[in-house]
Amino acid sequence: MTETLVKHAADATGPTGTGLRIGTAAYMATEQALCLPVTPAADAFALGDESYEFDLRAGEVVPAETSSWYPARCGNAFVPPEDADAFVAAGYVLGPADCERGLATEPVTDLPFEDLADGRPFCVRSPGRRETVIVRLVHAEAEEGPVTVVLSRCTWRG
Repeated sequence: MTETLVKHAADATGPTGTGLRIGTAAYMATEQALCLPVTPAADAFALGDESYEFDLRAGEVVPAETSSWYPARCGNAFVPPEDADAFVAAGYVLGPADCERGLATEPVTDLPFEDLADGRPFCVRSPGRRETVIVRLVHAEAEEGPVTVVLSRCTWRG
């Protein structure tokens, strides 16, 4: 199954280490600002703010802490979900077979926006290794601002 979606997470920033998105930089925990591991205590900075994350499985923006598979944003890069695999294509064409080869031979631990410029695709495989999404970064605002992506989902049953 392949489906393509375009999503824009307006007024949302990157998630903390516990998955909570913070709407205003003034409420950002020091740990998140420095891209360090964040504990649940740091999420207290976000109390009262509307928070979101991009659910890779659902293909949509959802309330914070409701998704188990989402890309974190740390500055000008995505960080793949914990226990998930990621791969960035060398060119601009990336299909399911290319993802499988790349994930097996050239996995990455971070996805800098400069490497994803001009719509260069990357793929992320779910922690259970049953689903893979192919993502293209369309636009990213500076400093934790909104991000626009195109998502194609490839699901393998087994």
